[in-house]
Parts: sequence; C-alpha cells; structure tokens
Amino acid sequence: MISRFYLPQPWAALNTPFTLSDDIFRHAITVLRLRVGDTFVVFDGAGQTAQAHVVSVEKKSAQAQLTSMAQHSVESNLHITLAQCLSSADKMDWTIEKAVELGVNRIVPLFSARSQIKLSAERAEKKTEHWQRIVLAACAQSGRNTLPELSAPMPLNAFLSSEKPNDSYKLMLHPRNAHPLKSLVAPRPTQAIMVLIGPEAGFDDNEFNNAQAAQFTPTLIGPRILRTESAGLATIAALQTMWGDF
Repeated sequence: MISRFYLPQPWAALNTPFTLSDDIFRHAITVLRLRVGDTFVVFDGAGQTAQAHVVSVEKKSAQAQLTSMAQHSVESNLHITLAQCLSSADKMDWTIEKAVELGVNRIVPLFSARSQIKLSAERAEKKTEHWQRIVLAACAQSGRNTLPELSAPMPLNAFLSSEKPNDSYKLMLHPRNAHPLKSLVAPRPTQAIMVLIGPEAGFDDNEFNNAQAAQFTPTLIGPRILRTESAGLATIAALQTMWGDF
C-alpha cells in the first residue's frame, strides 16, 4: 500500500521540487527508506490530496515534487463527536486512534470527578500535542484526508454547560434509565451526533444529572458492561451501522 503523509498547505506547484519536512523525512526516508523515484501521497487535512515522488535524497534532507492533485473524501455522512472522559495513557491513545479510524469528526477529552488521570496545565498541553500526532497518524493510515477536530481537555461539567441544548443528538452510555441503542434506529437524526462516555468508575450523580439536564439520553448497546476505552468505539461503530456508511 502506498505511504501517506500529512502535509499542511500551502503546497508547491505541480512538478516543482520542495524539501520534505523533518517529520516526513524521518518517516519516509529514515524509517520506510523511500528512495529517488518512489511515490507517496500527501493530504492537507482539509480534503485535498496529491500524488508525489522523491526526486533527491541527501544525508539529512530530501526533496520531492507533486505530480497530481485531487479532492477525495472517505468521510461518513454522520457528524459524530466523541466526548470521552480521560482514561489511562495507553487506553486514551487507543480510543483516540480507533475513533479516528471509525470516522469520528470531533474528539473532546474530559476531566471528570472519578477520572483516575489528573493533568496539570502543562501536562494537558503536552498530552494534547501527543494526541494530535495520533490523530494525524490515524488519518494517514485510514485514508482520511480531513482531520477530525481535537479539543484541549476540559472539565466535564464545563463542557456540559457550554453545549447548546438542541445543537446535536446527544447520547451517553449509562445504565440508569437507559434506552437500548437499537430502539433509536428510526428516524435517523438530522443534526450532528454527540456520544458521551464516562471514566472507568462512571459518572457521579451530579455529572449524570447535569448530562441529563443538557439533554443527553442514557443508552446501552447491550447487556454487557464495556470498559471506557471500548464503549465509545462500540457506540460509534453501531451508529455507523444504523445510520452511517458501514
């Protein structure tokens, strides 16, 4: 399979040599060992993609040129936001990566009362940068040319109070007063869909009540209890099956 790399605009004109960024050089030349004449694809995160090939390789730099451009989308007809309470490092990384592969459009990491992960402002900034790299890599791997939005981590209650009441179809995985997801199969919502997932220990009563007040509907996707790192992914896959492009 041809290699894909994120290259933000502006791009060089067709057939005009340009120097590869440090990130692309490290991945394409040092790791994948692409050489002169080898082809690859770049995407700008806003839907534009282009074919390219390597034209020269030096010890610490390389040049390539674009040969053709195209607009190509594999985006779902659903606009899904995953509002995910923080889980331990590897689990959160995995959730973000797989959510991108499943077609999510926005990811909002959340601090909650029972979250086991606590981040200082400095660590939260570094984590966001780390997660952004995961988003980029997942888009490159999955063939997406449009980057999902990744928000900086924020408190759950602040997130709930910031969301407008009727701007999206809101679901939260929670067993209390829950509606089975399969009971929501019709009609397909016309607005964006937001999926709220709690931490390992679940929402506390205040958070649950605030989520309901913000019009999040408690729902279940089966009789089994899912871990926080898989609950959102299973929900997104079910939504894509019911209403999306699966």
